[in-house]
Amino acid sequence: MTYKELLQALADQAAVNYKDYLQTKIDALVNSTDSLLPEKTQQYKDAAEGYEKNFITVLAIVKKEQALDQTVPEADVNSYLI
Repeated sequence: MTYKELLQALADQAAVNYKDYLQTKIDALVNSTDSLLPEKTQQYKDAAEGYEKNFITVLAIVKKEQALDQTVPEADVNSYLI
C-alpha cells in the first residue's frame, strides 16, 4: 500500500465513521429513551479524533519525505488504520 492509498483509506474510514456519528445524533433525537446512544455517539466522536490524528501524521510524513507514491511499511499500515 502506498502513502496515497493509506491516506485515501483513512479518509474513507473517517467518512463512514462520521456518517455513523451523525446517525446516532439523529437517533438520540428520535429515541431519547435509549441510554446507550450517548455512549455510542461518544465512541464515534473519539474514533473521529483518532482518524484525524492518524491522517495528519501520515500527511506530515508524506510532506516531509515527499513519499506519496512510496510503499508504507506493513507495521505502519496496521498502526494507522483503526
